[in-house]
Amino acid sequence: MNMKKINLSIILLFLVFFSTVVLDQVSKIHAEEELLLSSNKENVKMYHGKQIPLYSAGDRAEGGYFAFGFQYVRNQGAAWGALQNVDDHIREPFFYGVTLLAVIMILYFFRTTPSSHKLARMALVLVLSGAIGNFLDRIRLTYVIDWIDVRWRIFGWYYDFPKFNIADSCITVGVTFLLIDMLLLETKRNKLQKLAEANKNATQEA
Repeated sequence: MNMKKINLSIILLFLVFFSTVVLDQVSKIHAEEELLLSSNKENVKMYHGKQIPLYSAGDRAEGGYFAFGFQYVRNQGAAWGALQNVDDHIREPFFYGVTLLAVIMILYFFRTTPSSHKLARMALVLVLSGAIGNFLDRIRLTYVIDWIDVRWRIFGWYYDFPKFNIADSCITVGVTFLLIDMLLLETKRNKLQKLAEANKNATQEA
């Protein structure tokens, strides 16, 4: 791959990173303005958010059910609210350190991933943008704003999925892309490499 194509790829990945971080932050600011009804300035855990249902299908009482909407939630912990009850003096430095370590690792893997592995590089950029988006919340507010509300009922099992945001979605999509790359594309690349080596050896022997 020539330098012109590499530079174009880097620019496109940077645009993905920048646009997703900006979209995440703008959506969170809008959610706080539109969905937050009341809050205690001295205690961030004391607040009241609004819930806005947008779409639902099926019957919650029986059969299949799916609902989507908005609901304002402050998450001081990790995914699914884990560790949010830990003391602030421990929780905040812990998340700062974990995020910093994650960013360093992502940048290292991005640098060592060949430019031809486009899906893997896109995946790393999405995970990085998600980590940065939530990290900006922790710096600015000491908590992460979640606002997307999804619920479903399948075969009698009702589940209210933990509220999430665009940054969380970027991380989820990025991890999914990484799994696809490792489980499917890497296997295909290895087969092609072995085939190329076999053809090379056959040519040399001939």
